[in-house]
Amino acid sequence: METYHDYVIKDGKYIGKFDEMYSKFEDPWMQSNQPNQYSRTAGIIHVKNFGIKSLLECGCGLGYYANWIHQETGITPVSVDISSVAIEKARKLFPHLHFEMANIATDLLKYTNVDCVMWAEIVWYILPDLNKIIETLRNNFKNKYLIVNQVFYKGTQKYGVEYFSNLEQFIQYVPFELLGKCEATRASDSTIETSTIFKIG
Repeated sequence: METYHDYVIKDGKYIGKFDEMYSKFEDPWMQSNQPNQYSRTAGIIHVKNFGIKSLLECGCGLGYYANWIHQETGITPVSVDISSVAIEKARKLFPHLHFEMANIATDLLKYTNVDCVMWAEIVWYILPDLNKIIETLRNNFKNKYLIVNQVFYKGTQKYGVEYFSNLEQFIQYVPFELLGKCEATRASDSTIETSTIFKIG
């Protein structure tokens, strides 16, 4: 039976049909109830700990995490997603928040006024452009923050393993100063939730 995962990564290959996925499935990744909250909670704690006042959330999906960030911090993130369907739905769900369609591989320079860039569970989807995006951050967001919320998989990952397959490998890959990290899982989970914050330099 087809699931939303088939439109994202399937059999170790990146598919990336996000508009089709959001058109066909109402609530991919169970965004509305966010069943595993470790990394999202840690991301909000990073925002509070480092006094961040403005935030670009990359990969906002349906907007539920943007709303949680807003409720917890008072920040209205600039929340972007590559899917126009997701942005349309997010605007209807949370009309008091700010959503835009954007591709961070090409559009990141529009947002240099924010204190912090957050990658909200998108690392696996930006791997082909990851080095280019890192260089854009290095050259245009110096002394600002990068927060990365990301899931890793317990021994089942096929895609992206030539880059990294666990948190420590990811931290070694990112060429910025690590300021904080969180790694958590439940025994019953097939995934490991992580959140890191870096100072861009």
